[in-house]
Amino acid sequence: MDIEISLEDLLKNGSHFGHNKKRWNPKMEKYIYGEKNGTHILDLRKTLPLIENALKFAHESSKNKKKFLFVSTKKQHSEIIEAIAKETNNYFVNFRWLGGMITNWNTVKNSINTLNNYENILNSEDTVFTKKELSDIEKKKIRLDKTLGGIVDMKSTPDVIFIIDTNREHIAVLEAKKLGIPIIGIVDTNCDPDIIDYPIPANDDGVKSVQFILENFKKILISNKEANQEKVNSKNE
Repeated sequence: MDIEISLEDLLKNGSHFGHNKKRWNPKMEKYIYGEKNGTHILDLRKTLPLIENALKFAHESSKNKKKFLFVSTKKQHSEIIEAIAKETNNYFVNFRWLGGMITNWNTVKNSINTLNNYENILNSEDTVFTKKELSDIEKKKIRLDKTLGGIVDMKSTPDVIFIIDTNREHIAVLEAKKLGIPIIGIVDTNCDPDIIDYPIPANDDGVKSVQFILENFKKILISNKEANQEKVNSKNE
């Protein structure tokens, strides 16, 4: 694993900015440096080793071909997590987390099958449906695709979940904990870090902060994806 992150990198990308001090979770106290103008400032000296720890875990997991699910339903992160999931051949949820999305996987699989059926109907040259019926199917497909489009190729529950803002995505956290799925989470000053396996204390709102952190994970996942593919190619030669 050849990734180097400095305190300057985190500072430059605004990873130290927390929430208003009135919204804090006392369990984050050990990661807070102080406050400025009523806003908590995270101690990046504490953040750095935790990022490195999470990166090592991601490295080992991806090297062993584990599948990741990236989760953030914040609009500003929608494109970021979709991009990293697609570029690393993993999965994402960026619109809405359905209750039971992983704990009730069989029901979700049925919804994915429905989405695929809509896709097949709309792409078919021979159809028995009227224009109005096709229009209704198109609308249903769009609604389902928003929620399930990022996991449509997921064959089973993920091996690792990466969550941005574990407070907002608390249902995803609870479901992962219930199934024993390891969680990497960007935790801001209003989050509970104790329930996250690999917490990263950092700004979970700012686009630059989240993008910088994810870029480093992307490098590792892509590197291991390529290395695993090379092994497959050499075996087939």
